[in-house]
Amino acid sequence: MTPQQLFSKIRMSPEINDNAQVKYSDYQLTDALNTVLSIVFNTLSQSSNELLTSEKDLTLTDGVSSLPADFLSVVNVFAGTKKIDQQSKSLAVDAYTYRIRGNSIYSANDVLTLVYKPYFVEVDDSTLTADLPLPNYFSELLKKYAIISLQGGINKTDTTIVAQISDDVYKLTAGREYGSLEIQQSFRI
Repeated sequence: MTPQQLFSKIRMSPEINDNAQVKYSDYQLTDALNTVLSIVFNTLSQSSNELLTSEKDLTLTDGVSSLPADFLSVVNVFAGTKKIDQQSKSLAVDAYTYRIRGNSIYSANDVLTLVYKPYFVEVDDSTLTADLPLPNYFSELLKKYAIISLQGGINKTDTTIVAQISDDVYKLTAGREYGSLEIQQSFRI
């Protein structure tokens, strides 16, 4: 789904009824969509699902590497196949730990695999035909709240609407990735 495809759905909706494209400009639609996408991305970055999760191998020089340009939050960090932990601020990093400071990651390893949540990059004129990084089942949610935004009902600091969007995102994504339980038995001697 591209922003332009979503714009067509928004314009054809009965609430907007803007088939002639005279009520709302592409700029207004882009602004409304960016408002909603920002809230959706922030919600997904704080959830345990794997949507929007990225992975990148980082080569460290003298124990430091720059974080990816779109880095928002850590999911996991691996040195080879071994998961390493975040080090407390009072101890030095070693081969089993990492630390993030500013736009850099520190560790005693040569290569790390960073699994992370990216931050939201706004839609603009150059990305109107690019696919959004969300699955297509988000289209109705994005359409609904973009329409509310166009009608003057959303700003990013309105906690009620942010909570409503977040709740809808959680409902939409709950159970989609991990649909079965895995029973693990442990035996103690």
